[in-house]
Amino acid sequence: MQHLYTSSSRMIKLFKNIALLILIYFVVSQFAVNSLPFSWGNTRLNSKYQAYKKNADEYNTILMGASTTYRHIDPTILDEYMKENAPDLEIHSFNFGIPANRTPQSIYSLNVLLDEYGDNIDYIVLDLSELTKMGVDNLHKKEMLYWYTKDNILSIVNTSYESEKGLLNQIGVPVLYVFSYVEKLLMVGMGAAMLEQHAGLNVERLSLGPDGNGYYSLDQEMIDDPEGDLALRYSILRTQDTIDFRTEQCLRLYEKFHDVNSGYSKTMSKELSKLIKKCNSRDIKIVVMLSQRLGDRYEYLIPLHNSLPEANKLSYANPSAYPFLNDRENLFDLAHLNKPGSKLFTQLFAGQFLDRIRQQQEAGNQYDQKDQK
Repeated sequence: MQHLYTSSSRMIKLFKNIALLILIYFVVSQFAVNSLPFSWGNTRLNSKYQAYKKNADEYNTILMGASTTYRHIDPTILDEYMKENAPDLEIHSFNFGIPANRTPQSIYSLNVLLDEYGDNIDYIVLDLSELTKMGVDNLHKKEMLYWYTKDNILSIVNTSYESEKGLLNQIGVPVLYVFSYVEKLLMVGMGAAMLEQHAGLNVERLSLGPDGNGYYSLDQEMIDDPEGDLALRYSILRTQDTIDFRTEQCLRLYEKFHDVNSGYSKTMSKELSKLIKKCNSRDIKIVVMLSQRLGDRYEYLIPLHNSLPEANKLSYANPSAYPFLNDRENLFDLAHLNKPGSKLFTQLFAGQFLDRIRQQQEAGNQYDQKDQK
């Protein structure tokens, strides 16, 4: 009897010690997570953030999105256009576009920037991109861990459930997100990344582009990194047949979904509306952009974009509206513009962005007049 009591006591003590170790590990992990900037998991984003925060008071315009932001909108050209056509706005922009950035990541980054530097920000462009697309091959990567928080993980899970096709993906993808969130909480395998961040090594200077404003054309990166895969992309994904296939695909999807106002992620629509309201409350003008040549993503992005207020959106989803964006001479690959193409696009975008800003200003003035009455 005494032997059984002793064995039971030892087991209880062992479980208590294990629980204590887990608690200590969890607490230490939280200190580790909270010691890192929001950008720690993406080297290009971190490089941009480190550069931006040194001169945050100089920039009043943020361009946020994926590669179609990164490679297509040149802040130098945008700022010059605004200086000539709208000097009162004093536009000085910074490009926070990141390759393969998902829309929830962009929203996460914008919310952090608004909380930290909102007093400096007057204008925002959010370029819609992939909503979820979490595969097994993305597990354990810091790029897929850093942007999960207790405030957004439920939204991410709901969005993935609403956006994925097939029961397996609708269940499997949210499970992968939850698993990755737990990995972040415990900083599993992230010790090297944390040390690299604190040592100031998590930077890639070239990602800022030659002007240091975050824009980096694919042409220039191919020159700077001739051993990378861009030369292969340029040769394989720029054939006329490939370009025509993507153009026809985009046109077909645009014609099918351009007036559809259902079937989109309600959760993501709410998140975007919440962001717009947050900006409105701070008198920040925000435009949500839908880029050109996004292919099958239009199936869920066009209806989502349709759900937003007219003054807060710009769309380039219709290939027929801007034929020059489909010309091979302006394309680096089937989806991305080259440097000459990005110059043409930035000039087009600048004028339409200005129109949206003026619409929001006019709407704000009307509200002010009603309040005075």
